[in-house]
Amino acid sequence: MLKARAKSKNELEQQSTQEERRDSTTNIHRRYRHLFRLPARNRTLAYGSIIVLVITFISRTALGYTPAQTALFLIGAEFLLLLSVEIDTLVLKRHNKVASFRRLGSLTIITDSIWALLVLVGLVIAFLTHDSARLVPLIILGGLFATSFRALILGSLFYEKTWQGIPLAFVQPLLLFIPIGFQFRILTLNFFMGNPAPAAAILGGIIALAGIEIYMSSINKIKVSVYRPLELLQAFLDAWAAEDSTNLERFLDATSKELIIESRMLTISSSEQRKAIIIVPGVHPGPFYPIGSSNIPADIFARLKSNEVIPMVVHSMSDHGMNLPSKTQVERYVSELKDQNEILDSGFTMSTPFAKQVGKATVTGLAFGFTLSIAITQAPYGMEDFPVEVRKEIEDYSSSKKFKNVLVIDTHNSEGEKPNEKECSDALEAAKIVIDQLSNAKQFDFKVGISHSSELNEKLDPDVGPAGIGLILMEVAGERFSFVTVDSNNAVIGFREKVFSQFEKATKSRILELCTSDTHVTAAKTSDAKGYLALGDASSYPKFSEVLAKLYQKAANKVGIGFFSSSMVRGRVKTIGSEVLDDFSGLLDSASSEAKNGARILGTIVLVITAIVALI
Repeated sequence: MLKARAKSKNELEQQSTQEERRDSTTNIHRRYRHLFRLPARNRTLAYGSIIVLVITFISRTALGYTPAQTALFLIGAEFLLLLSVEIDTLVLKRHNKVASFRRLGSLTIITDSIWALLVLVGLVIAFLTHDSARLVPLIILGGLFATSFRALILGSLFYEKTWQGIPLAFVQPLLLFIPIGFQFRILTLNFFMGNPAPAAAILGGIIALAGIEIYMSSINKIKVSVYRPLELLQAFLDAWAAEDSTNLERFLDATSKELIIESRMLTISSSEQRKAIIIVPGVHPGPFYPIGSSNIPADIFARLKSNEVIPMVVHSMSDHGMNLPSKTQVERYVSELKDQNEILDSGFTMSTPFAKQVGKATVTGLAFGFTLSIAITQAPYGMEDFPVEVRKEIEDYSSSKKFKNVLVIDTHNSEGEKPNEKECSDALEAAKIVIDQLSNAKQFDFKVGISHSSELNEKLDPDVGPAGIGLILMEVAGERFSFVTVDSNNAVIGFREKVFSQFEKATKSRILELCTSDTHVTAAKTSDAKGYLALGDASSYPKFSEVLAKLYQKAANKVGIGFFSSSMVRGRVKTIGSEVLDDFSGLLDSASSEAKNGARILGTIVLVITAIVALI
């Protein structure tokens, strides 16, 4: 259980800070996860074409054009729509890698929907007044409202200064106005002299455009640390949609602070010239691909792997404050991990495994000499993601039992709710029972076999990252069991248990534990609301179990006399830190509040302008 003591003011502050840090991360994910989800290219073109063709058909039919004439306008509308999107793409590609035909076609769907709404209003007015001329001012106003919204999107996403997007914002509405509502009489002075509505429509459109620019300026005046909302949005879009992390990593690197990071490693070697390195990194995967340490398990794997060495990265008890902000810091961290090992223990003996369940928590431990491996899971009841304080207390307790090194593994192998205080207390209680047992456990010579999915001719499903699947087969005191690592972000509830059962049937052996790396390489690339692919979302458990059975057989064919060594790596590296996450979250909250207030004002102005033009 947690140490029996009343919580001091300092402890309460630490708990509050930790909760705020988790809230900041959740808040950032919540606000961004629905951004940039777009329909496929063919559907984008279909939706955009339907809207423009409907507008054209309604306006030309209502204005009294013949079916043949309307058909020509429809053909022209489709051609000019495609031409305008192509112009947008060619112009914006010079400014931003994100600009694609599909994305800019999706913008067309939104802006032309606004135009369509105004045309429908005009159609109703024309029907009620029996005057088709009343439709034209609302067609003009709709085009200008579409221009204003285009200026909002183009200026905020693609240009350094928002007003720079205005010229391009006019291109598509001007082109589409030709088939939708252009008449030669519009070019005459009499058109405006005889009816104030067209002039009011143009004036209203100008007011809306000016309001949009003021609106964006007010949002971008908000500043937290070195960030401004639109700069951050553009950098985020570059990273998210175009996988260009340069600008966002520059922001993050500028505000991140250097810390001393401890990472722990357990190397298990076989006389068959194979080594598995279990790595508990001191940093955390994230924040999202391709930023910083989002792909840190694969980065470590690529650097340490060789023909004889299989790195296996597991999930440590750390939070998103321990994300690395840039590829520069990742390279720095991985280099230190390879070159600065401090050997703490080594030998030829290990204990048999011991497991203890308290509440939802199951703790499985192994002792290698004076080195301890502790794996904690809450499967199938809930997620792990235990706080740092749990790890520190386990490390302290292990030290008191004379262990020189302890690898505390947060298995991260079941989705669900994060552990509450009672569940953290249960996990600690179970861990201490396991540590007590292993501190007095007899140790034996052991054998080991090692295999990795890179040795198989298997295409893994997209819920498994590039560091693949590793398996260590151990034999000690007549027991045979496997330790499995997967480069994945958590696992769906129940997947672990199904795999264990299937594996046991296939191999007549058991999996001691299955650990994921919490990679973020698959995060946010799915339409699922949770924003990532967990193990089991794409992989079926029969297929995954079949892969494990093949790995087991490969490992069994290479079993040799076992040897272990454990080490710790201490290095200095910049981490994002909770302050930066809080800055991001605060900036998003402030910008969102300002945006909502501004949107209400703009919405009111648009309604008033529409009513004036419709009633004149």
